[in-house]
Parts: sequence; C-alpha cells; structure tokens
Amino acid sequence: MASALTQRTHRFAAIFLNIKQNKIFETIVVAVILFSALMIGAKTYNIPSQLLTVIVWLDYGITIFFLIEISIRFFAETNKLNFFKSGWNIFDTIIVVVSLIPIEDSELALVGRLVRIFRVLRMVSVIPELRTLLNSLLRALPQLGYVALLMFIIVYIYAAVGTTFFASVNETLWGDIAVSMLTLF
Repeated sequence: MASALTQRTHRFAAIFLNIKQNKIFETIVVAVILFSALMIGAKTYNIPSQLLTVIVWLDYGITIFFLIEISIRFFAETNKLNFFKSGWNIFDTIIVVVSLIPIEDSELALVGRLVRIFRVLRMVSVIPELRTLLNSLLRALPQLGYVALLMFIIVYIYAAVGTTFFASVNETLWGDIAVSMLTLF
C-alpha cells in the first residue's frame, strides 16, 4: 500500500516537474511577472474608476496565477523539504502568500502594495541567468567597496580643489567641502 502511494506521489511529481521545466510555462511566468509590473505602474496614474476595477481584477488573477505557479514548483519536488532549502523558493512563497492577504482599504494597504511591487523580483528566481548575475554581484560586493572608497577619495580631492578655486565665485555650490562633494556628485 505504501509502495503504491509512493509511486503515485513520484508520478505526480514527475508531471509537475515536466510542467515546471517546460519552456512555454517559464515564458508565461516571465510574461505574467512583466504584466504584473505594468499593472503596478498603471496604478500610479490617475485613471478612471472603471479601468481601476479592471486592474484590480487583473491583479487578483495574477495573484491566483502565482499561487498555481508556486504550487506547481512545490509539487514538482519529490522531497517537499528540498523546496524550502532554496532561499528563492522561500522568497517567492512569502511574496505569494502575502499577496493573498486581503488588505485593500485597511491600515496595511501600503505594505500590501509594496509586497506586490516585490513580485517583479520573482523574475530573478525564474530566470537562472539573472540568479547567476545576482550571485556574482553579491560575491563582488567586497571589491566594490574598494571601488567606492577610491571614488570617494577622487571626489574628495576634486571637491577640495573646487572649494579652493570656486568658493568665491559661487558660495552656494562650492562654499565648503561637503557642498562641493555634493556638487561634484
């Protein structure tokens, strides 16, 4: 009995894995993420209430799509605990679950909108090349600190020179070293 249940579980996992790895499915997920970003941008404009209603319903549809997508990714794992070993899966799950909470016209409406904005970041978890790029940037952060230090030194030197030469010409832009650095920036 347990063996039949295990076989059925593996068969379902294989079906969901095929869906998850399907290029068409991945393309649709990316398209929905981009469409979600456009909907968030559209809400920032002063639009008629009828169109706003359509956008709200589209947002509900996007949230349901993301719930289905994360469920497919979850059920594609034969060992469900492996799903939560990936930080990206945890991030995606949190974003989707928080998006499900009805918060319109409540005190948490602003937080809900911010979380929906972060749905765009799901693009990183969907596209492996973006994950690789982000991981490379994170590994390069210590070296980027030295680049920032070098840039600070250069701007500081030119700000000191600018203050010396131009403070008498324009006190507002070159009055002291801090203002001069801001002017150069």
